[in-house]
Amino acid sequence: MIHAGSGGVGTFAIQLAKLMGAYVATTASDRGYALVQSLGADRIINYRKENFEEMLSGYDAVYDTIGGEVLEKSFQVLKPNGKIVSISGLPNARFGREANLGWLKTTLLSIVSHRITTLEKKNQARYHFLFMKPSGLQLERIKGYLEDGLIKPVIDKVYDFKDVGQAFQYLEGGSAKGKVIVKMK
Repeated sequence: MIHAGSGGVGTFAIQLAKLMGAYVATTASDRGYALVQSLGADRIINYRKENFEEMLSGYDAVYDTIGGEVLEKSFQVLKPNGKIVSISGLPNARFGREANLGWLKTTLLSIVSHRITTLEKKNQARYHFLFMKPSGLQLERIKGYLEDGLIKPVIDKVYDFKDVGQAFQYLEGGSAKGKVIVKMK
């Protein structure tokens, strides 16, 4: 399950998951339906008309790009021992330990992520906050996928650098389908 499949991260995540052989469910609006379908999504939930947590169950994993209530509801679609990876939720104590943040910061993360930890236990799931780190090996692999045409970037709009404010306003509006590019020259 990949949330916001027609967004900048979602369009890439769907293609990568399909390349890895996954069955992919995603959320999208009417406007994004054809796009996520063209990227290979197997099941599309219209988040404006349907509740994904009522439509899906037994999933191995959820990739959360939204956080908040959507993240919390995502636990309901997992099978036991399923995993949620989030780029928008809160880091938890596990993240603090793995990142060697020390006792105090790890304890604070444990406190602020208590609700997520409770949902993890209740649903027999595993939650991971993903903090993006550069990896030459991963970038080299992705470069190969792009060069071989196995993953195609989805570009919504291109702005000149002088219009960067407009680009951010467009992104904040939440209707971008794919990536928004700002040209430096």
